[in-house]
Amino acid sequence: MNLRVLTALFLMGIVFNTYAENVYDDQFQAIRTIELYEVSEDSEGNQVETIVSKKNNPDFLMRLAKSQGVQKVGLGEIIMVTKELIALGKLIYPIVEAGKPVVTINSVPVEVLPRDEKGEAITAMQLNGWQNPKVARYKVKVKNYLGVVPASIEFLMIFTYGGSYNGAGKYITGAQIKPIDVMVKWGYKLDAEFKVQTIMNQGTQDNPVAGAVLMIDYNIKTIMQEMNSSKLFHINGNGEVNHY
Repeated sequence: MNLRVLTALFLMGIVFNTYAENVYDDQFQAIRTIELYEVSEDSEGNQVETIVSKKNNPDFLMRLAKSQGVQKVGLGEIIMVTKELIALGKLIYPIVEAGKPVVTINSVPVEVLPRDEKGEAITAMQLNGWQNPKVARYKVKVKNYLGVVPASIEFLMIFTYGGSYNGAGKYITGAQIKPIDVMVKWGYKLDAEFKVQTIMNQGTQDNPVAGAVLMIDYNIKTIMQEMNSSKLFHINGNGEVNHY
């Protein structure tokens, strides 16, 4: 085999390797799905992940997602008011920024409480019959076209429920979403936040049952694309948790 043929084969090898690396790069940087899992333990104490929802992103090569900024708000606000209820806390809670958990020492959790005759909130300390905090554990996985998980968030949904005022109603206090584990590989940027989408009375006017819908938003970026996804969680004064 002469030198010219060897040189041609060598150059073809370089081109093929470069092409393969580019394809690998594209597939690694391309978001295919965002999956939500509920995390629990079996009878032997082993961690079990049960898939709750899956969002596909099939047309990533057709377009690039448009950029969306993250809205910031102040602390300790009245979020929403209904005839019987008032929600206090923050409008938006950042929980992951640039792939790192947001740790806030002076956290302001969400409360859905009764209102007095003047329309002001009756504090959680004035209520009684509070139950032990309800805790649900979830995990969000981002998967690329190689089947690799380059980014994930594991978080707890926590709230205290069942408090009543003058023997009536069931209300909510201390509602929050806490990140407990965040993993982000090189080339990916992950942000997440949650907010109260709405509150409602699931009981009667004389015996209200506070309900709230919390929405967690995820923003995942790579050099190729940006993808936004969200998940809704419904909680209430009976200690129930549902996800949509």
